[in-house]
Amino acid sequence: MKKLTIRDIAELAGVGKSTVSRVINNDPKVKAETQKKIRDIIKEVGYKPSAVARAMNNQPIKSIGIIVTRLSSSSENQALSEIIDFFHQHEYEVLVLESRYDCELLNTHIELMVQKQVEGIIFFGFSEQGLINKDLFNGNIVMIAVEQAGISSVTTNSQLAVKHCFEHLKANNAQHIAFLGVHESDIQTGKLRLDAYKQQCQAHNVEPIIYLTDMEYLNGAMGCKTLLKAGADAIICGTERLTGGALVHLLREDKITVPITAVGINDYIRMLNPAIFAADLQYAKVGREAAILLFQKIKGSNKNTDTVVEPIMIQN
Repeated sequence: MKKLTIRDIAELAGVGKSTVSRVINNDPKVKAETQKKIRDIIKEVGYKPSAVARAMNNQPIKSIGIIVTRLSSSSENQALSEIIDFFHQHEYEVLVLESRYDCELLNTHIELMVQKQVEGIIFFGFSEQGLINKDLFNGNIVMIAVEQAGISSVTTNSQLAVKHCFEHLKANNAQHIAFLGVHESDIQTGKLRLDAYKQQCQAHNVEPIIYLTDMEYLNGAMGCKTLLKAGADAIICGTERLTGGALVHLLREDKITVPITAVGINDYIRMLNPAIFAADLQYAKVGREAAILLFQKIKGSNKNTDTVVEPIMIQN
C-alpha cells in the first residue's frame, strides 16, 4: 500500500489540500464538522505527516519526547501507543527512550531531549526518580504514574481496583484472601496497592497473607505457589505480570479453580483465564489524557492538572 499524502486525504474528505493542512495545524477557523471528518479519515487510514517533506518546505519539525520505564511493559505500551498516535496526528515527531527505573539513565535521557530541543516531554515516573526540574522544556512536562508539585500528572486509582477485587472474592465466599504484589519501595505499584489490601483485611476482619516480590512472570508463579502453601484460598494479584505468572502456575498444577483477581489486565491474562475478574486500569485512556495535557501546555496553557483515571471492573 502506497504512503498517503495530504492530497489523498483531501480527496477522501472531499475538500482542498489547504483545508487538510489547516486542520492538521489546528486552525480554529475550519468548521468543527469538517475538522472531525478529516481527523477521522486521518486516524482510519493511519496517515502520518512526513517530517522530511516539512523540512523541504522550510517548515519546522515539531517534536516531543517520551520516557517509559520498560519497553516490555504491556501497560506502558497501551499508553505509549495512544500518545504516539495523538502527536503523529498533530504532525509531531516522537522520540521514545527507556529509563529502566535508573535515575542516572533518566537524567541522561532528559539532557538528551533538552539538546534535541523537543517542545515537551511525557515520562512514566518511578518511586526513586527524585524531583524533576519543572522549568525544563518551558514547563511542558507531564508525568504518568507519579505526582510532583508544579507538574501535571495522570495516575490510576489502583487502590480502588484492589478494593473491588477483595470485595469480589469475599462475596464469593473466599475466607483466606492473599495479596501477591511488588515491593513497597515501588510506591505506586507496590506500597499503595498493598496498603489498600491491608485496609480491606482490617475492614473484613481477615488475616493478611502477603507475598512481595519483583515484577516478573516467574516471581508471580513462585508467589502463587508460596501463598497457597501458606493457606490462601484466593489471591489478589497486584500487577499484570504477577497475574500471568500465577495463572501459569495454577494451570501447571491443575488448580485452575483457585479464584484469582487481577489489578490490571492484558491479552495474555485474557488468554490464560478468559473469565477472570479484573480491574482494567485503562492505560490507553491514561496515555490519551497525558497527550492532551502536554499538547495544551505546548499551546500555551500554564495550568497544572492532576488527573486520576478510574478503573473499570470486568469479568467475561
